[in-house]
Amino acid sequence: MTSRFTDYEIRYVLNGEARRFQQRDTHMSDSDAWYYAALHSGIGLVYGGTNPAEHAEQLRRHVERRGLRDVQWRPLN
Repeated sequence: MTSRFTDYEIRYVLNGEARRFQQRDTHMSDSDAWYYAALHSGIGLVYGGTNPAEHAEQLRRHVERRGLRDVQWRPLN
């Protein structure tokens, strides 16, 4: 089975400044968008967590403490 890539626009606010970028992937979720926004912003990732839901929550707390907020995404094509 061939995976189809889709372009997504991810928007976020970092320390009061609105930012956006495009990301190509086979799928996107809110957790994925927060992950990509953490990378794009330069904040970086937090490692750990025993399950994906726990890890996603740890990442969100990590980046929110550093000023990343309001992550939104939408498909472009």
